[in-house]
Amino acid sequence: MDPELTEKIKRGKALFDQGRIHEGLDLLIDASEQAPDYPDVHNQLGLMYSMLGSYQMAVNSFKKALDLNRNYIEAHLNLSITYNEMGKYTDAVGEYENAMKLEQVEGMLTKGMKAKLANAHKELGLTYLEIEEFKNAKREFLRALKIAPQYLDIRTLLGNTFIKMGEYDEAIKELENVVGANPQYIDARIKLAVAHYKKGEKDTANNILQETLTFAPDNEKVKAFLKLSEKDQTNEL
Repeated sequence: MDPELTEKIKRGKALFDQGRIHEGLDLLIDASEQAPDYPDVHNQLGLMYSMLGSYQMAVNSFKKALDLNRNYIEAHLNLSITYNEMGKYTDAVGEYENAMKLEQVEGMLTKGMKAKLANAHKELGLTYLEIEEFKNAKREFLRALKIAPQYLDIRTLLGNTFIKMGEYDEAIKELENVVGANPQYIDARIKLAVAHYKKGEKDTANNILQETLTFAPDNEKVKAFLKLSEKDQTNEL
């Protein structure tokens, strides 16, 4: 590569690192016109466009990088994150899986990348949940938790999915893990009570709800579930 062009790319990246994205972008656009066959330049352009909120331009740049090098893992990951920002969760997951096929990328994932990729799986799981494709929802929540096992909201969604599938023991296991990590996670406690209730363990369900009211006495959702559970027990007597 021409030394002058190399210096231009170097300066463009330095400006990006300094937060002077527009200035860096101008240099990289010029560099991409001079050296259109360098995937690194297009990948860097994609990062700049993404930072500026020009997501479609970012997608175009990452795709150019991948056209030049299909095995460019970082470009696959960056494209995945950009799709996630655009709400294109299926595409985001697809690009992440493309990267995973190339090699194990765990070491390349920053904390921010992990959060966004886990969120892509979560959103796709929620979509499956809404259309009652519970097996697919379970798969996506499990994939999200493989990336970010500490996300209690996703584990709660997985527990709720098990409830909808009638797999109450699995639901209880997941939700107990959530409540163990955060005893005052009200939604997880309600779901845990529901799992016990559905399993026929109504006393356990009531106890969970009663305990929840000790630190959330004004929570109407907890009160409603408790009232329903107690009413059913009264009708059985």
